[in-house]
Amino acid sequence: MAHHLGQGVTAGGRWRRAVQWTAAAAAVGLLAGACGGSSGGKSSAVAPVGDGQTASSSSSSSGGAAGGVASSAPSSAALPIALSASPADGAKGVDPGKGIQINAANGKLEAVTATDASGKVVSGVLASDGSSWASTGTLAISSTYTVVAKAQDASGAEKSTTSKFTTLTPQKRLGLDHYVPNDGTTVGVGQPVAVFFTNPPNEKERAAVEKAMTVTTTPHVDGAWNWRGATEADWRPANYWQPGTKVQVHLGLNGVKAGEVTYGSFTKDFSFTIGDSVVSTVDLMKDKMTVTKNGKVVRTIPVSAGEVPKHPTWSGKMVVLEKDATLQMTSSSVNFTDASDFYDLKVQSAVKITNSGTFLHAAPWNDGKFGRVNGSHGCIGMSLSDAAWFFGTVQIGDVVDVLPSANTKPNVTNNPDPGFDDWNLSWSQWLKGSAAGVQGA
Repeated sequence: MAHHLGQGVTAGGRWRRAVQWTAAAAAVGLLAGACGGSSGGKSSAVAPVGDGQTASSSSSSSGGAAGGVASSAPSSAALPIALSASPADGAKGVDPGKGIQINAANGKLEAVTATDASGKVVSGVLASDGSSWASTGTLAISSTYTVVAKAQDASGAEKSTTSKFTTLTPQKRLGLDHYVPNDGTTVGVGQPVAVFFTNPPNEKERAAVEKAMTVTTTPHVDGAWNWRGATEADWRPANYWQPGTKVQVHLGLNGVKAGEVTYGSFTKDFSFTIGDSVVSTVDLMKDKMTVTKNGKVVRTIPVSAGEVPKHPTWSGKMVVLEKDATLQMTSSSVNFTDASDFYDLKVQSAVKITNSGTFLHAAPWNDGKFGRVNGSHGCIGMSLSDAAWFFGTVQIGDVVDVLPSANTKPNVTNNPDPGFDDWNLSWSQWLKGSAAGVQGA
């Protein structure tokens, strides 16, 4: 008899299948005999095949083909896709620190999209095997999120699910009071990144707060946060910045747990650039100030500082905080109550280096004392021309280092309102004030 073969099937292939079917039938027959099954066309044993169907032994048909097909429990490959979401659909008061987790059983996730009410997309990571997806970072407080997940099983069948939930509204919020330096500015090599909070986070949550505030620099430099007070955290490198460094700061505090009932409530990004290295060293034993720019001395200025022992000038490394071309100075502004200390003066070219009121400025009333006598109320005075030059040379963040001597007060770290005294701490001392340690910028 002639045989007609279908496309892609060879005679040899058909012979092999015939052998396979014959062997299978023989195996079923042996199994039936061993189990004591009866004849007469009734199934006596079941063997699994292929996609969850089973082949059963039966009486032979005229064509010699295998008997009927009976169904059994589906295999794991045929189980339906199951998608689960955490937080669950409709959940309210969700802790934003818990994030989002999507799991797919009996299939692989094809796509997951999580967005807030404004359409901002939540970033996340898909597991390599497609079985799960997890958000990265922290969710925001008092926000509604919608999550859409799509998955596919081995057969190509697809399933999708949508869930929506709302994060908690905290009893207390950790807010941003202000930050330094200003966005887009160029500052000196001593300028730290400083963040001032509206209220203090719990000490045990400081590490989480630090980790949520990232500082990225070009070129790379490591640094660390240090708590300079209950509501102030500063970030600096181990040494002064390198001129030309670009700095990007991301304060991702929204949703970060900061206390038992306190969560961060803000996100802020800003950037700045490090300018030339201008460091001024004040020697009050010689009453002179040496100004260097990028390592080279550019001017030596005779000065007159605080009167000893009544009003000595603070010693230590300080940072330029602000500049005022003209400033009205009064004794009451620095809490001098002795009538003999009274003054009310308009000064020119004022460069502030402590919040307690230490300035470098023009002091023409002290002409004849510069380079010879310290007779001020604690500020560092100089001639009109030298002060004007200094005012035009320095910028916010430049370093003024007053060398300790018999003519100075103790180090400025003892000042109750020093401004930025960060550089008076060694790197090891600085790290002791950090909860999270070195941050690779």
